[in-house]
Amino acid sequence: MTAASLSTSSLTRDTLGHARKVSLSTLPALILFAVAVGMQSYFNTIASHGGQLIFLWMLTGLITVFVGCFWSADMYRKLLPEAGTRSVISDAIRLFLANLAVYGLYFVLLFLLTLFFSILAGVLIGSTGYDPSETLDSTEAVWESIRALSSSGGAVVLYLLLLIAAAGLVWLGLRLFLFGVATVAERDLTIFRSWPWTSKHVSRIALLWIFLQLIPWLILTLAATGVMYAMGFEGVFSFYTGAPPDADASRAILRGVSTGVAMLVTAPFYWLGHGLAVALYQRLAPNRVDAESTFG
Repeated sequence: MTAASLSTSSLTRDTLGHARKVSLSTLPALILFAVAVGMQSYFNTIASHGGQLIFLWMLTGLITVFVGCFWSADMYRKLLPEAGTRSVISDAIRLFLANLAVYGLYFVLLFLLTLFFSILAGVLIGSTGYDPSETLDSTEAVWESIRALSSSGGAVVLYLLLLIAAAGLVWLGLRLFLFGVATVAERDLTIFRSWPWTSKHVSRIALLWIFLQLIPWLILTLAATGVMYAMGFEGVFSFYTGAPPDADASRAILRGVSTGVAMLVTAPFYWLGHGLAVALYQRLAPNRVDAESTFG
């Protein structure tokens, strides 16, 4: 591996080439994923109005994740033909399990961080002498608490710790950036085995991630939000926003369709992400993975 092969320009060029390669070749899987996202949005709209479809909403959520893993595995296999020795379903199942493990890790971390910051905010607010329970209106209590924290300087401490926590979560994501492509390429459930591959390249991966993932995601999300607004809704994905005022079937179906279309608009973000992961994997993954050197 030469320094030139790890240059930002070389990685960017390969990422864009990979993205172009999978943009049309995996189109059927993308459409299937958009349909699954639309179904999830439909059932979420019904369930949010007290409908008896909570089970179906949860089931379609898992189906949506699996279909997303199917599309992801299809992209990796197109870019790494040597990895496609088994059926794409086998790769999708392994990738589904790997993603659930990483989602579970982030869920636990976010839960602990939420608990920590809730306690810390309560302590800081208490130190100012303000008692939120004295305010009947919950919204007013929140704003009064923020004003009390700001006047005491406690808000600076809270925001600084929040920034550090967010940076830590991003850092963890960058260190685990190759777990998906490694799971398909190595034909084995791979999460922390890919950890040492990125140990000396976090800053380079972060720079590429900003320009090839974060910025495209912001632009495409704005475009997808425009699609949702044009169809009479307030956000990109229904599980991030409130449900529409009425829960009739036609409105729920329209929301599902608009969410699926918005998903198609954001597809280049996923093409670039998979292209970047493959470009990095081809340069950083060793010929043989030492299972004992988990954390490097």
